[in-house]
Amino acid sequence: MEKRSIGYEALRVYVRFAFWLTHRRVIVIGRDLIPKNQPIIFAANHQNALMDPLALVCTNPLQTLWLARADIFKSGLTKPILKFMKMLPIYRIRDGKENLNNNEEVFDLVTKVLKNGGSTALFPEAAHSGKRQMLPHKKAIPRIALEAEAKNQFQLGIRIVPVGIYYDHYWHFNRTLMVQYGESIGINQYRERWAENAQNTMIALRDEIQCILQPLTMQINSTQYYQDYEDIRMVATEEYSHYHFFNSNPWLQEFHAGQEFVNEIEKFQAEQPEGFDLLRKSCTAYINGLKKFGYSNAQVVKAGRTGFYKLPVQFCKALITSPLLVAGFLACILPYALPRVLLAGKVKDPAFKSTFIFVSGLLLFPIFFLLESLLIGILSGSVMVATISFAAMPFLGKFAFHLFEFDQNLLKMFKLKTVHKSIFLQLGKARLAVLELVPGKQGVWVGS
Repeated sequence: MEKRSIGYEALRVYVRFAFWLTHRRVIVIGRDLIPKNQPIIFAANHQNALMDPLALVCTNPLQTLWLARADIFKSGLTKPILKFMKMLPIYRIRDGKENLNNNEEVFDLVTKVLKNGGSTALFPEAAHSGKRQMLPHKKAIPRIALEAEAKNQFQLGIRIVPVGIYYDHYWHFNRTLMVQYGESIGINQYRERWAENAQNTMIALRDEIQCILQPLTMQINSTQYYQDYEDIRMVATEEYSHYHFFNSNPWLQEFHAGQEFVNEIEKFQAEQPEGFDLLRKSCTAYINGLKKFGYSNAQVVKAGRTGFYKLPVQFCKALITSPLLVAGFLACILPYALPRVLLAGKVKDPAFKSTFIFVSGLLLFPIFFLLESLLIGILSGSVMVATISFAAMPFLGKFAFHLFEFDQNLLKMFKLKTVHKSIFLQLGKARLAVLELVPGKQGVWVGS
């Protein structure tokens, strides 16, 4: 398991391609901070089930040994698959006290991997939340790192690399993913403290990991008003970003603006609870209006920024590209819709929704593409046409989805500016009411 696998690498190439197809963009920050030729433990925040480890697998070149919750290894069918994917079980109290001793064997294997200069990864939260709320960290990573170093007189040079994973949406197809690798933590600095008090040293390292990881994540601390924070952030962060500079990198600018904006709202709630309550209710009214009339905040904003004279040009673009949209739709609709229909209402934990859809897509899309290409080959009588069709279908499907979004937004904009002009004015007024109540660093500001 600790050896480099050709089969694993071949699978990773395929999964990376699938990641590119299913995400609008995948942004990687700080990959150069990953230490070279040193044993590494990746410590990432955990919000989105299997999609989180895949985010790391697809954004760095290492073949990392993963430690995952033991309950996913119960099935005899999944065990060999997970082992091939370099995953091992780690047992918790909830898995039964009698199983905790099994961790010793797992930790010994991890130590062997680290001693040979390899890498391992696990989530310090030991569970996924499905929210932008990092759970309290456990001591698994500090224990593995410190015990491995202690067994080798602190000569291994283990580095813990914090990794922040951010999705603009957890379940939507064609979302944006940002993976940020942070400055690594050296274990050797804890050598003397470990000799004095092992337990306190593990706690100190655990706290340092959480402290360094949190700035790489989007953290909303409020439990009671979590959804309100999400809604306010969705409505106003773009405007906030226009008025506050954080980073010349546009993706980091947007991310850090969101972080700082959440902090501003937290301060606002603490210092002006009545003002926060008014903001929260105003935003709820706007969101309810969007849902009632079937629009999104992005569509309202875009309609306000797009002149009516531009719409004919946009409709021409939609008309010209419609054959590609139809072709991509026909090629992809069945493998796209099938898992969504079958899983509707059956996934108890919503954090597994995108995992099930993504994994089923890895299997279904090539099967359907192959069947469709064979049909095209039979109808055309050409193997070459069938082969080209098979190779083109994934790209055609991705392009068609972008076209579908473009056409959908175009129709929404047209309706807002013509048939639903009064609704557009109503929603625009409601949005402006939210922006007028949002605090900024220099007081209250109003977006366009």
